[in-house]
Amino acid sequence: ASGFGARGSEGRCAPVWREFTKCVSEADDRSSCFKFREDYVECLHHKKEFTVENEVEAERARRNDEEATKKRERLLKEMWSFSWVTDPKYAPKEGGS
Repeated sequence: ASGFGARGSEGRCAPVWREFTKCVSEADDRSSCFKFREDYVECLHHKKEFTVENEVEAERARRNDEEATKKRERLLKEMWSFSWVTDPKYAPKEGGS
C-alpha cells in the first residue's frame, strides 16, 4: 500500500487504498467501509475474478464435451449406415468404442 507500482509509477491498487483509508478515517462506524476493504483485497489478489474465470472455463469444457459426445454418436451412426458391413456382430457397441 505504498502507492508505488512495480515500475515506479503509481500502483494499480493505490487509488482503491486511498478510498479505503479515507473511509476508515472519516467513518463513525468502520463496518461501513467493508466494501472499500473488499475492493482493495480484490484489487490485490483477484480471487473473485479468478473464481469467475474458472467457472466459465469449466462450463465451456462441459459444453464442449457434451457437443463432442453428440457429434461422435452421430458420426458413428452415419458411418454404420453407409458401411458395407451389414453383419450385426460388427455394429458399434452401446456406450462408446
